[in-house]
Amino acid sequence: MLLEAARLVPDDAAILNDLGVAYLAALRIAEAVTCLRRSIACEPNVGESHFNLGLALQHAGDDEGAIIEHRRAVALSAELAAAHGQLADLLWEKGLRQEAVVAYERAYAAAPTTTLGRLSKAKALGAGNRDAEAEEELRECLAHDGSSSEAHVMLGRLLQEAGRFDEAIASFERAVAMDPWQTNAYHGLVSSRRLNDADRPLVTRIVARLDAPDWDRKFAPVVAEQHRVLLHFAAGKALDDLGDYAGAMRHFVAANTIRRRLRPFDRAEIAERVDQIVARFTREFFSRHAALGRDDETPVLVVGMPRSGSTLVERVVSSHPSVHGCGELAFWTERGPIWARAHPRRLARVSDGLRRQYVRALRRGAPDTALRATDKMPFNFFWAGLVHLIFPNARIVHCRRNPLDTCFSIHTTPLTNWGFASVPEDLVWYYRQYLRLVEHWRAVLPPGCLLDVEYEDLVSEPEKAARRLVDFLGLAWDSRCLRPEDNPDAVRTASSWQARQPIYRTSVERWRHYAPWLGALRAVSG
Repeated sequence: MLLEAARLVPDDAAILNDLGVAYLAALRIAEAVTCLRRSIACEPNVGESHFNLGLALQHAGDDEGAIIEHRRAVALSAELAAAHGQLADLLWEKGLRQEAVVAYERAYAAAPTTTLGRLSKAKALGAGNRDAEAEEELRECLAHDGSSSEAHVMLGRLLQEAGRFDEAIASFERAVAMDPWQTNAYHGLVSSRRLNDADRPLVTRIVARLDAPDWDRKFAPVVAEQHRVLLHFAAGKALDDLGDYAGAMRHFVAANTIRRRLRPFDRAEIAERVDQIVARFTREFFSRHAALGRDDETPVLVVGMPRSGSTLVERVVSSHPSVHGCGELAFWTERGPIWARAHPRRLARVSDGLRRQYVRALRRGAPDTALRATDKMPFNFFWAGLVHLIFPNARIVHCRRNPLDTCFSIHTTPLTNWGFASVPEDLVWYYRQYLRLVEHWRAVLPPGCLLDVEYEDLVSEPEKAARRLVDFLGLAWDSRCLRPEDNPDAVRTASSWQARQPIYRTSVERWRHYAPWLGALRAVSG
């Protein structure tokens, strides 16, 4: 009927929008995009049409285009809670966390008594590390809509980060029972503990979902691939726990084969960034612009490649009563690309504001006794020079781990926004760019502001390494730093279960289990 109506009245925006929505529901994505673009061409000021086009573009894998359309949708129709929510999720995935939180708050404001609104509020609270309030909101959401599998997954993640693993597993199981396509829940189940032989039925369930025949009726191709990535990583982690390394590797390879299609990597962008940073941040530059800095010893940057031990380092030092652990803040990853290349006069005008904002972010939720606060965003190794310029007394802890262990762990971790993670050659290249930049910081930063910490030393001689860390922070020794497993802070990383165990050495030279299949990844040690 809609097809006939569109044929008879080809310039009717409402009919074209409805036809586009029908195509979207039928997963005929290209036709949906075409119809919705035609609808907008006929009537460009209808927010719902832009929202529908944004959804279609998401299904097509065009996240940048989707963000544009969702922005247009909420600009035209601020009451479109779903558009705010979709925009927030996309911004969060891109690492634009401040903007994402604003969008989540607007989604809640537009529909405060709905499941979407409550979930959005919980996401905003979680982003601000207000975990108790986020949990309360999720439980309120489930009290009104117990069938929301997304709410159960979100609650499971929150409980997992808090170290309440049995409760988390129960939430993930409820999510899967309600929606067997909740792939985030499957990964939550395998990452909430170390699996054993009694868990083989869970592996069977995950593989069965991968082999299900009706993927094309449930998801558009791009969305299906996103779900498959998580399932393959979940199966790989489970089989790794069970000691089936060949089987695990098959799933890791399958996951990365898909991930490289979804997230192609642009070497040129990273190379240009590193070149510009090295060229600008010289000893002479720091000397000429020293007046930009102010005395403040609060910041402790914990940097390095992902999966290099930064979580353990933060949990060791934040077990000290004078150190507040902030987790991974997006502060510099959001601002660094702008201000690291800004003219010094322009930077001088904003440096006081940046300093106040960062200290406020570091001290949010910190006790009065905190003299230091850690930001363990690993990619701050890009922005160490900028931070030193503004905070000359900031400490920088550089985490190092066996290069093969580091890169193999990255390669087998389901963090899809790391484009360099999927192709071994790209990962080795990226690692070398990281090394180049860290070596530059060692050469140009003043002695005493950067400390290298070896993961292998920290797990083999924890007291010696922990004392060295605490001394570097200018603090008196506290034996609680030897019991990071007792640290009550939330753990918002892929290693949330491992981070709550006593210090262990089983991850040292983990790569050896996979030696026959490492291929080009071996070059990282060369």
